[in-house]
Amino acid sequence: MDSATRLQRLTGLDRQGVYFGSATALAAWASFAIASLLHVQNAFWAPMAVWIVAQTSRGMLLERGVHRLAGTLVGAMAGFLLLTSGLPTLAAILLLALWTALCGATSQLIRASLGYAAMMAGLTASVVLLPSLGDAGRVFTLALSRVESTLIGVLCVMLMGWLILPRPPRQQLLERVRQLAGEALARLAARLGASAPSSREDGELLMALVEVEQQLAPVYAGPFKPSRGVRVDNAFVAATLGLMAALRTMAGADGPERRALQEALMQAATALRKPLARGSARDALEQASALARPLDRGLAAALDKLLMAERAALAWRQGEDPGPLLARGATLVTRRDARSALIAAAGSGLVTLAGGLFVFYSDWSNAWMPAMGLCTFTTVLSSLDLPQKVAPKMAQGVAVGVTLAALFRLVLMPHAGSLGEILVMLAPFMLLGGLARASTRTAIPALDGNMCFMLASQPFLSASIAVPDVLVDSAALLASILLVALAYRLLPRDPGRRAAHLARLILRDVERLCGQRGGGLDRRWHGRMFRRLLRLMLHLGRADRMGIGERAGLLGVLNLAHAIIALREELVDPRLTAQQRQELEGVLEALRRLAGAPEGARGRLMASRERLASGGADAALVGTLDQAREALEDCAGLVGLAAPGR
Repeated sequence: MDSATRLQRLTGLDRQGVYFGSATALAAWASFAIASLLHVQNAFWAPMAVWIVAQTSRGMLLERGVHRLAGTLVGAMAGFLLLTSGLPTLAAILLLALWTALCGATSQLIRASLGYAAMMAGLTASVVLLPSLGDAGRVFTLALSRVESTLIGVLCVMLMGWLILPRPPRQQLLERVRQLAGEALARLAARLGASAPSSREDGELLMALVEVEQQLAPVYAGPFKPSRGVRVDNAFVAATLGLMAALRTMAGADGPERRALQEALMQAATALRKPLARGSARDALEQASALARPLDRGLAAALDKLLMAERAALAWRQGEDPGPLLARGATLVTRRDARSALIAAAGSGLVTLAGGLFVFYSDWSNAWMPAMGLCTFTTVLSSLDLPQKVAPKMAQGVAVGVTLAALFRLVLMPHAGSLGEILVMLAPFMLLGGLARASTRTAIPALDGNMCFMLASQPFLSASIAVPDVLVDSAALLASILLVALAYRLLPRDPGRRAAHLARLILRDVERLCGQRGGGLDRRWHGRMFRRLLRLMLHLGRADRMGIGERAGLLGVLNLAHAIIALREELVDPRLTAQQRQELEGVLEALRRLAGAPEGARGRLMASRERLASGGADAALVGTLDQAREALEDCAGLVGLAAPGR
C-alpha cells in the first residue's frame, strides 16, 4: 500500500473529496464576506446555509437550495406575523409550537425535497421569534436578515455546485435497475427449467433492489420537480418486485409451451443486461408475456409491467415524456409516513414550547441560544429513521465546533481590527470544516461542527470576547445537543417496531382488497404495497431481523393480493352456484381479518378449498384457492411480524 492510499484511508478523502471540500469552504467563506460587506445582521447565517445545502449530487444541491430558501421565507413570515400580531407572548409561543409541529408532520407526508422546505419553515420561525421574545422590535430585522443571509448562502453554494459538480449518473442508474430486472427474469427461466430455488439468492437480489431504490431520490433530484426518469426507474423497481413474487410460486415443468417461455425469458434477460443503447428488450418481453398468459396470469401481469417500464425507458431516452406509457399502478407511490409524522410533530412542537417558555421566563439575555439549539437538534433528529445513531455524532461535531469557536473568540478575535482581518482568520477554519465535511469518516459530525462554529464564534468586531460570555455561549449549545442526544439514547426509535408497523399496514392493504365490493379496485394498491415492502426490507436490515432468504418470503403477500383479486373476479362469474359463491364470500370475509386471526383465515381457506373441490367446482377456481393458500403460507413471516405486541 503506497503512502497516497494510506493517507486516503486515514483521512477519508480522495482527490474528488478534497476538491469538493475546498470548493464548499470557499463558497461558505465568500458568502460570509458578501453578507458582512452588505452589512447583513447575523451574517454567519449565510455560511450556515452553505454547509447545510452543499451536496455531492448536483440535483440534490439545487433542490435543497431552492427549498431551503422557500422554507426560510415562509418561516420568517410566520415568525414575524406571530410576534407582531398583538397576541400575548404566551399565546404566540403556543402558536409557534403548533406551527413547528405542523411543519414537522408535513415534512414526513410530502415528497422528500418539499418536506425539507416544510422543516425549514418550522425552524426559521423559531430562529426569528425566540431571540425576539424580549424585544419585539428586533423581529423584523431578524426575519429580514435571516432571509437575506439564506439567499446569499444559497446563491453561493448553488453557483459552486453548478460549476464543479458532475451531472448525476441517471443513465447508469437506469442500466443498473434494468440489469436487476434481467437477473430476475434469468432466475425465472432457471426455475422453469426445474432449477432448485435459492431463497438466499432471491434475498440478495431483493436487497440489491432496495439499495438501488434508495439512490433514486438523490440522483433524480431537481430544484422544482424530479426528473421524469425517476418514474421510469420506479416502474422497473415495481415490475421487478412483481417478478420476484412470481418467482416464489414458479415450479419447474416440462412441455413445449414452458420451454418456449423459458427461452423467451432468457432472451429478454440477456437484452436487459445490455445497455439500452445496444438494443431494447421490448420484443422479447412482448413474446414472453404472450407465452405466459395462458400458463400463469400473475407472471404475465408482471411481464406486462416490465414491458411498460421498458417502453417508458425508450421514450425517456429519446427525450419524450414517459408518463403516458406508464399505467397508474405501474410505479411506486410517494412515501407518506403517518407514524413518523406524528413523532416529528410531537418532538418539534413540545420542545419548541419548552424552549419558548424557557426564554420567556428566563432573565438571561442569551437564553434564546440553548432554546434554539434544542429546537434545531430535535427537529432535525426527529425527521430521521434512526436518530439515536446520528445524535452521538452530532454531539461530537457540536463539541468540536464550539471548542474551536471558543478558541477563535478568545485567542484570535482580540487581535482583529477590521473585517478583512476576520476573514483572514476565518479562512483556515473554513477550509478545515470543508475538508471534514467532504471526508467519509467525519461528514456527519462535521456538518453540525461547522454550523455551531459559525454560531458560537460570533465573528463580528462588536461581539463580546469576555471569557465568561464565551464559555456560557459555548456551554449552552453543547448542553442542548447533549440533552437531545441523551433523550434519544433513553428513548431510541426501534426499527423492529417500525418494521412491525409496516407489516400491519401491508396486511391492512390486503384486507382492504378483500373488503372492496361493487366498484373497481384502487389501482394504486400496487405502488403503495411495493413502497411499503421496500421500506420494510430496509427496517428489517437495520433491526437485523430475519435472514436474507427469509426476507424474500415476504413477497408472498403480493401473490396473496393477486389471488384475492382473482377470487373477487370469480365471484361475478354467473356460472357459480349459490353454495360456491357463499364459500368464496366466506374466504374473503376470513381474509378481511387476517391480521387479527391468521389461523382462522388459513383454516377457512383450506376448508373451503376442500369443500369446493369435492363438490365438483371448476378446476380454475380450485387452483386460485390453492394459489391463495400457498401465498398465505409463504408470507407467514409477514403475518408473524405484524402480530400484536411486536
